[in-house]
Amino acid sequence: MTGGLGERYLWAMRWTLFGLPLLVLGCWGQGEEPPGEPIGTFNAVGFMVEQSCGAAVPAPDPLQLDFELRSESNGRAYWQRLGGGMFAGIEKDGEFTFQVSQSWMVVEPDRFRGFVGCSVTQRDIFTFVVETLDVETDSDAGIVDGGVEDAGVEDAGVEDGGVEDGGVDEESDAGVEPVLLTLTGSQITEIIPLTGSDCTPAVAALGGPFLALPCRVEYVLSGEGIAINVE
Repeated sequence: MTGGLGERYLWAMRWTLFGLPLLVLGCWGQGEEPPGEPIGTFNAVGFMVEQSCGAAVPAPDPLQLDFELRSESNGRAYWQRLGGGMFAGIEKDGEFTFQVSQSWMVVEPDRFRGFVGCSVTQRDIFTFVVETLDVETDSDAGIVDGGVEDAGVEDAGVEDGGVEDGGVDEESDAGVEPVLLTLTGSQITEIIPLTGSDCTPAVAALGGPFLALPCRVEYVLSGEGIAINVE
């Protein structure tokens, strides 16, 4: 029954960067601000920990991601690849989830052969946590241990010398350090045959593009970012 079916594979180009189909969300003109408030820009890398789909899913390893995150007060979140499309998801307590599910045909049905065809559901889940990076400064590294108090800063007239009057606050305001962020999470793509489908010809053992069905591709993600100050 598999003779001739190999020419009807429709699987190509279904998998895109970090697994999500190219569903561009939002419609705004050039120069117009996209939805949500900016959170930060990120550079992340994903290392593959599972790939049971084979050549049907051209998954790079490692996976490089450069993107911007935005969110709204109602928990709506937006992921935008730099220079690319935007995806909508949800955010709660610093945890972001972006999920897309779609069904598509892998092998066309052939009623003359009595073949019902193969259709699958592809589900893509991109989940990660964003946290502020705790950077220890020299002033945090033991002012008391360093003997500032013992050295008699107070006795030396720091207050009288006008540290406050000298504009310590103004100086700190003038040199605001960027807020650094960290990102950890995962990206998972699952491909599952629809009920009633016959995906036997789509498996590699019979000349198909998939190593196995159902199948799964998973990355472990980590990265860094810089918070975007909207003030």
